[in-house]
Amino acid sequence: MNTNIYFIIGGVAVLFIIYMIVLRNMMKKRKQKQLEDFNRNHSGEPLTEQQKRLLTFGAILFYHRMEKILGFAPEQGIDQYTSGLKNQWEISSPQDARETLDNLLALRRTRDFQPLLNQPSPDVIKIQKKIAKELGIELSVVEQTTSAYGWDICRAVSLAKWCFWCGYLTEAEVWNYMERAASIAGEQGRDWTDYTVSFLLGRTIQGFDLDDICVDARQVLHSQNPTFGKTEDIDVFKRYSFK
Repeated sequence: MNTNIYFIIGGVAVLFIIYMIVLRNMMKKRKQKQLEDFNRNHSGEPLTEQQKRLLTFGAILFYHRMEKILGFAPEQGIDQYTSGLKNQWEISSPQDARETLDNLLALRRTRDFQPLLNQPSPDVIKIQKKIAKELGIELSVVEQTTSAYGWDICRAVSLAKWCFWCGYLTEAEVWNYMERAASIAGEQGRDWTDYTVSFLLGRTIQGFDLDDICVDARQVLHSQNPTFGKTEDIDVFKRYSFK
């Protein structure tokens, strides 16, 4: 009886391993087909310096998600992005994508958070102090930022690219949204430091943990490579102007 049980367990284990190998190969082929379809249906033209500057406004989130900071084409398939857009943003069509991006560029969260930043509470002051410490800048510099516009703008730029990857925006549309985002950022902010602080203020006030992204934000702000290895285009804030 015991021997039979061992045979059964061994057989199940072998079948499971075979299933996982087959599943992995199917996923690999699916990702490859997605990338081939994407490349076949899009221009693939080299990015201009202006287009690279526009992508820089999404640099913190791109880096945080371990994407190429100035990458404009997907590298790992798009299933995770399609799922993320649907589950986190309720985006599953071009209309959804445009409505969401228009709302972000209307700076709705920025306006929601403005009263909190006009008269900082002890909680907001605590956030400001932590941002200063984590970014390695003076508290007085952080206190000069009195808007969370960076949170809306950075999300708009990153979301526009992801919607493009999923087929919800054309190339022309995605660059148009990024142009609008960069223009609004220039009207609202002063420089990349102000933008970074603004992004962190909005993200943290909304309820995200600052520790989750502060290292990435600091490295992008200071063009600082991680402790081990180098990151391509980590110096975008030095290379491209804010306005």
